[in-house]
Amino acid sequence: MRLQNKILILFSLLFTGGFLFLMFFSANAVERTNSNMVDSFSTQSFEFKSQEVGQWLGQRLTELRVIAMNSALEEGTIQEAVSYIGRLNENLGTQYGNEWGTFAVGYKDGIGWVSSERYIDISEREYFQEAMKGEREYVLSAPVISRTDQAEISLICYPLRNRDGKVYGFLNAAISLKKLHDIVAELDFYNGQSWIMDPKGTIYTRSGANEKAVEALLPHLSKEEKGFLDMENGAATVFYTRIPYTEQWYLCTSIENSQLMEDTRQLKWKLSMVLLIVMILLFLCSILVARSVTNPIGRLTEAMKRVETGDWQVSLQMKGQDEIARLSRSFDQMVRRVHSLVLQTAENEREKRNAELRVLQAQINPHFLYNTLDTLQYKAYDTGDEEMVTMISALSTFFRISLSRGKEIIPLEKELEHVKSYLKIQKIRFQDVLAYEFQVEVREPFLVLKLILQPLVENAIQHGIKPKMAPGAIHIRVTQQEGTWQEGAGGGKNGRRLVIEVEDDGVGIETKRLEELKKELREGTAGKSYGLINVNNRIRLLYGEGAGVTVRSQAGKGTCVRVVLTELPQENMEELYG
Repeated sequence: MRLQNKILILFSLLFTGGFLFLMFFSANAVERTNSNMVDSFSTQSFEFKSQEVGQWLGQRLTELRVIAMNSALEEGTIQEAVSYIGRLNENLGTQYGNEWGTFAVGYKDGIGWVSSERYIDISEREYFQEAMKGEREYVLSAPVISRTDQAEISLICYPLRNRDGKVYGFLNAAISLKKLHDIVAELDFYNGQSWIMDPKGTIYTRSGANEKAVEALLPHLSKEEKGFLDMENGAATVFYTRIPYTEQWYLCTSIENSQLMEDTRQLKWKLSMVLLIVMILLFLCSILVARSVTNPIGRLTEAMKRVETGDWQVSLQMKGQDEIARLSRSFDQMVRRVHSLVLQTAENEREKRNAELRVLQAQINPHFLYNTLDTLQYKAYDTGDEEMVTMISALSTFFRISLSRGKEIIPLEKELEHVKSYLKIQKIRFQDVLAYEFQVEVREPFLVLKLILQPLVENAIQHGIKPKMAPGAIHIRVTQQEGTWQEGAGGGKNGRRLVIEVEDDGVGIETKRLEELKKELREGTAGKSYGLINVNNRIRLLYGEGAGVTVRSQAGKGTCVRVVLTELPQENMEELYG
């Protein structure tokens, strides 16, 4: 299968999965959010309507307070009081929803006058008896039928008090429930049914109350100020809130959830359409991206096939600054370099065959090897191959220090120069894959055991960075420490101590293998890490058990190898170095 088709299939699966996930997540989120918004908005709407009803009642109560303070009621005769009430009925009756007989005034016996010609007897009414106790400012009655005009009304009974605060009579105001019904009827929210009721189940408005809702609300009205209930297995929602200026009047409404969620369904449908359009656009973009990636790769593949056949004149010459363009330019450079190396290798092979007999006859010695490397370096210099010059120079330095006239102890500078030569060679091999850094903080000359760093660096490259399949770096840190050391802490008791750390950011070592490696270092037995164990054993043999190699590593993060050396006794220095 072509790479382009694989990319398209991958994008298709990702977009389809992403679309389905977004659809599910967004739909649920929209439903939850919109549901919460609907509940909140609905509750606020009912609270606002409840405030409107309460405001109308509050205006009536304020008027009653003003009327009760009139001198005709406080200090006048019964004739003056009745005359005053008669005028009020003529002027203010319509504000209360009653055109006639709205106000009445009387004494504690329950006999009151609407006018000089009409009187009422409310002595047996529960609301009157409750008001005469004098414990409440006013009392609202349950719905009653007016004896004057047979209208459905509710009465506000306001106790009249003398200057001593004792109740001596009452002031009544008849409120037409038709007025309340008109206010409630204005609440047209999602085609719901609204009404006013109390915790006893008494309905105060004529609109059709839901019987099941009324029954379900009864346990809640006496305990809660406001809220909502799910009805009929989630088919409907009932909202309720207490009306201000009343103790037990609640504004209620029942709304079918299908009406509440209609906006949610519309929003979910629109969101689905938007997501579908976005997915189609992304899929079209993925086709363009796939072609922009696969076409250059196809050209690169064809060029590599031509190189395999021996055609060294291949040149892609792609323009741009993306990864593929840079890869094509690197490929062109690689082809030219490999061609040059092939030619040079062929020339070197001829040189090698001509020199083999002379090498055997001369019984190769260090000086001959150095001279040969110098010669190769000059030849590379003549051809203009700077990388080859660098590699041969580094190799020459590498061997000069490795042989080192057979001595086991060399200056720290030489050991560092030796590992730098090795890294230069590896840098040319791996190009941009390998980076390295030296940090040396040593104030005085220091003699060290030869060839202890190169195996550690080689391990870092081969087992750390190379398996990573990505660019990596090696950090070499050398520090000098002075003080008093304990036996077993990496050195002698007194004097200078050298600490060398070789750290890489490669693949690291798994926990199980790391424990095995630490055991091998403690026991001095060579397992899979022969080079590391060899360095550790050599250090211990020369410096004692206090010195040696330690390793810390984390899988996927990298590895750090730590070497601790101390100053050697003078007898060892004379034996191994001078």
